[in-house]
Parts: sequence; C-alpha cells; structure tokens
Amino acid sequence: MTAPTLALHDRVRIVALTGSGYDHLVRATSERAPRVGDVGTVVDVAMRLGGEGRHYTVEHADPGARSIWLAVFALHELELAPAGADRNVQEER
Repeated sequence: MTAPTLALHDRVRIVALTGSGYDHLVRATSERAPRVGDVGTVVDVAMRLGGEGRHYTVEHADPGARSIWLAVFALHELELAPAGADRNVQEER
C-alpha cells in the first residue's frame, strides 16, 4: 500500500501539529498561528532536506482572500479537506 500524497492546490485540513503552531509559520508577520481544524490550500510541495518525504506549504485566507497564515507541514499533520469544507472559515478577532 502506498502512502497518501497531497498535490499543489489541494484543499487540506490540519489534523495535528508537531510542536507549536508558531513553529510552522513561514512569515513572522502572519496574523496568527495555524490551529488543528484550519482549512487551507497547498501552495508549494518540496522534498525534505536530508530525509524522506515532503513538506507542504499551506496558506489559510479569510473570506476576502487576505492571508491569515502561511505555514509548512509534514504529511502526517494534514488530510484532504472533505467535500464542502468551508473554504474560508470566519476568523476570530
């Protein structure tokens, strides 16, 4: 059996975080850290340095397409978002 893979532009949901959500951020200026349950879009897929597997860069945006966070995850931290998953979750202020 082959391991599941994700592709560019897939809608994904965070199912686990290894470490703090802040550890995953690409930009220190992100509005907040990612949380389990957030849904975002895969915007880059890269091979892991010095190891097997890939890293997935995911962006989570508000309903106006403003980026809330941009972060990097391992495959085990993500799953494909189910059909009909809210594309833009209402953000807490």
